[in-house]
Amino acid sequence: MSRARHPANDPPFRTVAALLEQHRRATPDKPAIVDVERRVSMSFEQLAQSVDAIARHFARRGVTKGTRVLLADCEAPDKLLLWLGAWRLGAIVCPLDVPFVGKATARKLLDTIRPALIVFPADAADTSVAGPDVPVARFVSWARAGREHADSGGDIISLQEREQEEEEAQDATPLPDGATISAPGDIASMCCTSGTTGIPKIVVYDHACYWLNGLDSIELLGSSADDRMLEYRSFDWYSAQILSFIPFLQLGSTLCVARRFSRSRFGEWIRDHRISVCAGVPTVLNMLLDAPLDVSADTFASLRTMTCSTAPLSPVQWRRFEKLYGIRILNLYGSSEAGWMCGNRLPHRKLGTVGYPAAHIRFDIVDADGVPCAPDVEGQVVVDGDKLALGILQRDGSLLPIRGAPLFTRDIAARDKDGFVRMAARMDDLIIRGGVKIVPQEIEDVMRAHPQVQDVAALSVPDPVYGQETVCFVVAQPGTKPSAETLRAHCHRQLAREKMPKDIYLIAALPRSARGKILRDTLRQQWWRIVNLRPDLSEPEQE
Repeated sequence: MSRARHPANDPPFRTVAALLEQHRRATPDKPAIVDVERRVSMSFEQLAQSVDAIARHFARRGVTKGTRVLLADCEAPDKLLLWLGAWRLGAIVCPLDVPFVGKATARKLLDTIRPALIVFPADAADTSVAGPDVPVARFVSWARAGREHADSGGDIISLQEREQEEEEAQDATPLPDGATISAPGDIASMCCTSGTTGIPKIVVYDHACYWLNGLDSIELLGSSADDRMLEYRSFDWYSAQILSFIPFLQLGSTLCVARRFSRSRFGEWIRDHRISVCAGVPTVLNMLLDAPLDVSADTFASLRTMTCSTAPLSPVQWRRFEKLYGIRILNLYGSSEAGWMCGNRLPHRKLGTVGYPAAHIRFDIVDADGVPCAPDVEGQVVVDGDKLALGILQRDGSLLPIRGAPLFTRDIAARDKDGFVRMAARMDDLIIRGGVKIVPQEIEDVMRAHPQVQDVAALSVPDPVYGQETVCFVVAQPGTKPSAETLRAHCHRQLAREKMPKDIYLIAALPRSARGKILRDTLRQQWWRIVNLRPDLSEPEQE
């Protein structure tokens, strides 16, 4: 296993309060957080004052070091302010999107997390998920105009600057020493995974996870305090937290946020806010390819790079995107349990790979016996190091540990002679046809190279002879309708016989999770319905 590299010039861990104090002194008027949708911003001076005010609100509600504060249905940038206010007291932040996971699942998660306080937006219509025994607080959004909640008798946490200034004048409650309130080994957050299968896992992180992953993000992107980062993904996602949120705190750069991606406003955001680095996922890149933007040549002049992570990026789409927009893509690889594992860097990129290992992690690819694989030989990814998550929170309150032993992921990959890692598949997604292991991405990459194919998913389905067979669900390019025979002929020229898809189905769109991952079980259910409606599969229907 390769050794984790801890550069000698790594900055030592610093608390949120210490970082904000540093930035407010060095660059008090510099924009810290920018709401690109509402076109309002907050300076580092304003941010530091706001975080202290929110911390006092929380302290009056009994929040202290180690208190679990659940942020329910909070959107950026409000979530970031509340998050920092909780960390200012050494509290544990638990973000949860109740509509996304569903109320029934949310109740089960709350039974496990056992928060001492749940925070909802002031206009939340339903807070019943909290139950009768957990205190609830509400907040007024930072960007909301007016004082409609000012007479609420102290039940509302205001994120608005004017009301915070008035409350600060009346409340001089001392806050704990910000420089020492948190240590690297203290629990920082409990975050729920996407939960595409079953109840989401609750991953527990300490401050060391965030600090080291933030340093890795800075190194991967070549970031500096001059950067203006655009993040439109939910900060419930660990990826958004460690790619955008933490480096912004560490560097004192400018964090530009939107509540969700907007294709129609994307170019405007980049141009008007002089974005230098932008987060990305394959779904967004595909959206921008499916319906290309009609923008001027200088729209993306400030943009140094755009990342792509969370789900695999097809080399075909990668080439198309860079050719169309001239934006350099950095494909990254990480997970909720390990943070960043690999990444391309601007000086060292290789198309079709996720780059080479991150600095603060031990990384290897091993065979079935645990022996490191030779170059270009596929095996299982295994990682270790101080930035892995602490563990998974169990229903009884115990922690199923992750850190402290090698983490054997479910990912299959190979590393070339130059150290670049190429992802092959999830072990769960491998197709085993008559004992032959088939990687879905190989078939998908070949299929995507056809000019009439926009997107594709290859997956296994039961077969009475071979155990499993391959079928493909294809999304055609707009205005085209390729036949199954045409696509089969295209594959035949590049794939071995056992890797040829048995059946090909045209569909309008691939089902994906909120994080862009293909929902293969959903496609299998669709295949099952097709099979039962039409027993003869010799000539598949095209939808």
